[in-house]
Amino acid sequence: MITLDDLHGRYTRRELTPREHLDRVLDALRGAAQRSPAHAAVRDYNDEQARRAADAATARYASGQALGAFDGIPIVVKDEVDVAGLPTRAGTVYRPSLPAVRDATAVARLRDAGAVVVGKSVQHELGLGATGISPHEALTPRNPHDPRCAPGGSSSGSAVAVALGAVPVAVASDGGGSVRIPASLCGVWGLKPTFGRIPNTGDDNLDGTLGHLGPIARSVEAMERFLRVTAGDDGRCPVARGTPALDLAALDGARDRDLTGLRIGVDPDEWADANPTIAFICREALRTLEKQGAVLRDVSLPLGRHAGAIGFVTMAVESARGHAEEYRRHREQMALDVRLALAIGGRITAVEHQRAQLLRRRLRRQMATLLGEVDLYATPTVAGAAPRVRPRAERAGEADQAVTNDLVRFTFLGNLTGLPALTAPVGVQGARLPVGLQLMGKPWAEATLLAAAYGLERAGYAPPKPAVGVGADW
Repeated sequence: MITLDDLHGRYTRRELTPREHLDRVLDALRGAAQRSPAHAAVRDYNDEQARRAADAATARYASGQALGAFDGIPIVVKDEVDVAGLPTRAGTVYRPSLPAVRDATAVARLRDAGAVVVGKSVQHELGLGATGISPHEALTPRNPHDPRCAPGGSSSGSAVAVALGAVPVAVASDGGGSVRIPASLCGVWGLKPTFGRIPNTGDDNLDGTLGHLGPIARSVEAMERFLRVTAGDDGRCPVARGTPALDLAALDGARDRDLTGLRIGVDPDEWADANPTIAFICREALRTLEKQGAVLRDVSLPLGRHAGAIGFVTMAVESARGHAEEYRRHREQMALDVRLALAIGGRITAVEHQRAQLLRRRLRRQMATLLGEVDLYATPTVAGAAPRVRPRAERAGEADQAVTNDLVRFTFLGNLTGLPALTAPVGVQGARLPVGLQLMGKPWAEATLLAAAYGLERAGYAPPKPAVGVGADW
């Protein structure tokens, strides 16, 4: 399966043109989706727009004037993120199919760098689910490594498209783990930058204190390039206003950084909540970083085990507020799990919400103290394996708290604190279901996270080949 770097190299050497590759991607995605729900990653296409962009990129490469590594690279964009010319429905069936009039800031910046938007990827309805299972039309892609299992959510289609090999990188978003959970379950890389690092302009679903835009990718290099292109204040996003500039020198050195002395914190009490096989695989990955000079240290995060509960209260209240009118008008058209989450959010009292935010502040202080002792904090990305897809869940939606708890057990921490976090594909368990290792860093220190990820990549960690794929021979 080719990475962004591989594809850019083939374009540069004239072995392949962006237009030729785009046509292959479009044909492969559509054909594969007809054969199997495991491939149904894209909801809406705009072939004419994509082909114009690919033709322009082809002309630039032919004249030796390529814009850079993203020029001509096909990407998909999560349904809730605006793409001019395509509808923004956030995984719903009741929002109108009216095309967005302008791109989200991140999408516009990717286009300016030459990226070719193939289409909008499917997602869990309104981003309110960690499984990616949706009863709406054919909006539940299956896990490419085991079609009996869910891909994770809410950025399900973005992760599936990358894992299948159709695109080397995809736009996703993360309010409680929605980049990292599907990336982990589908066996690819995913990055949630520091809160505010990438403007949320053009994603109204992220109108709160938890949501981030970020990439799901086939390589560390693709995540790094995505960050370089999309980061920075756009003058319109309140949470991005006044954020520090990317440390380009640190990013430049991340790929080959000497990891000697890099301190990685591990809380044994937290790891005890993970499936033993997952915990073992993740610890083995940390040992490869240790062999490169990193130092593992035991640390303690007492409130870590409550991050999921604090996160659910926060997200439920913010979502109920943001979707109040939709809930009033379209409740009967919503999946049962989404309906339940919004109903609960509307009934959480101000006092209960305030208590959750007080705990959130304590958790942030504990995390700040912990990161005063170490450079990175490591956990498994999820506590359990990809859940099986139950037929009744695809018919109506499903709220299984045990499954949700396993999926968000370690991810909500990054959203509650706003700290940068990534998931790395570090192995497989059972019937070849992928396992992800989560690393979390200090504010604005994405370069340190990426340096550790490059270390894992040097040690041979990479996305496993899926049981089904669309780009293996490209």
